[in-house]
Amino acid sequence: MKSRRSIFKTVVAPIVVAAVFLPTLATALWAVTHGRGAAVYSNVYGLSISYTSLLIAVAAVLLALGVAYVSRLIYLRRYGYGDVTPIREIQSQTAYTDPGDSK
Repeated sequence: MKSRRSIFKTVVAPIVVAAVFLPTLATALWAVTHGRGAAVYSNVYGLSISYTSLLIAVAAVLLALGVAYVSRLIYLRRYGYGDVTPIREIQSQTAYTDPGDSK
């Protein structure tokens, strides 16, 4: 059961997302490069969005993902990967007793 979910998350979902967003993104790039960036399209909710705004939003998302990726690489380099870091001692798990409960 887990393998199906993993295949869905790694293969099917990105293909669906690409099939949905790439035509709109390509249209926006074409419109902006041909001087029609102020042209609008209506999304599924009926909102009018200019192509320039779409490209700015995509650029902001890509920038945020890039910063997150670089910061994750820096973090892993600084603190080590999971199998390289030393394992901390496991604290003994004892039941909590309130010191005021002594009789």
